[in-house]
Amino acid sequence: MKSQQQLISQETFANYGAKCLSSLAAATELTDNLEEKLYVLKRMMEPWGDRKIGVRPQWNSDVCADGSPIEFSVAFAEDTVELRVLVEALPAQPTTKSAQKSAQKLTQTLVEEFGASDRRLRQIEDLFLPPEPTAGFAMMHAVIFPCCGPYEFKIYLNPEAQGKKYSISLIQQALARLGFQHAWNSIVEYARRGFELDKLVYLSLDLSDDEKARVKVYFRHYDLAPTHLDQVMKIARSHETGYLPDFCSEVTGHNGAFSSQPLVSNLTFVDPADDRPICATAYVPLWTYALNDATTSDRLRTCLISRHLPVSKYDACLKSIARRPLEAARGIHTYTSLRLQKGRPRITVYWSSELYDSNPPPRYQRKNSDQNISCYPELVNI
Repeated sequence: MKSQQQLISQETFANYGAKCLSSLAAATELTDNLEEKLYVLKRMMEPWGDRKIGVRPQWNSDVCADGSPIEFSVAFAEDTVELRVLVEALPAQPTTKSAQKSAQKLTQTLVEEFGASDRRLRQIEDLFLPPEPTAGFAMMHAVIFPCCGPYEFKIYLNPEAQGKKYSISLIQQALARLGFQHAWNSIVEYARRGFELDKLVYLSLDLSDDEKARVKVYFRHYDLAPTHLDQVMKIARSHETGYLPDFCSEVTGHNGAFSSQPLVSNLTFVDPADDRPICATAYVPLWTYALNDATTSDRLRTCLISRHLPVSKYDACLKSIARRPLEAARGIHTYTSLRLQKGRPRITVYWSSELYDSNPPPRYQRKNSDQNISCYPELVNI
């Protein structure tokens, strides 16, 4: 009899993605226009969606801790849920240059077929997709399926596209080109311990020309306690202190600094004239702080119930995405995030596809080379 891993390795990425999206849409009661949603995901996974998953990743994706190139997540709020899919367009060859071409093709598809806008991306594309890229991912793409309204698309760009020593200046230059030069003061203040400890990891853009289209800057915080992150997040206009430390303790059973797997956060900017972010979101790693997914699930359920969020939909989502007993491993739940909206919590749960590993080791550990990044080196390609 074949194991679950052997069975999944023979599936194509497209078939697996379609099954997960269909079951999660049913679990979240977002089945309206399901065929259209499935078509969007199919196009986001072309042509690599026709490949078999295999037993190990041909390209170690930044999307999931185990190298899987697709991640599903659901945002739970008091009166709504959102279903999201994040993918990295797999390259034809395992090189960053090839990954650039795959990413650019996917962006073009989203623009031509689904009305996304790449206007802002074109302003900074040469910074993040240089002629001679360093190793690492080129771009990741996400689609959000809300309970109502149009689908939303966004991209994530790699600050280390021109090398680690240029990552900080690259983000600063990109923000200036986008008209958000005033945001840099907030970013420097936010990373008050220095960029070697509060590392810049992603720049994200909504692929939209809407006046509320967001620019997000993501940080990975090494050896930082939630109480300290909670305080620096006060820089965001909508942040309310006091929620984050209890939330982190509830979902991980851990107090103190997060060392084995660091906390992540982002600052969201909308108005170029405003030097302060409108909101901040914290992302809490789960898989390295639990014995198994049953423990993590119990913690999340308690957290959702205490905040009057739809735990039944979480249960249905987990049932649809898990292919094994929760007690058998710990890799299904990767992160959960917290953001406050008008004083009410919005909690998102991120699930690994576990295509290659059900117990992935910690990822994104601090390296000695990260400790020597100059804050303002000259860019290679401006």
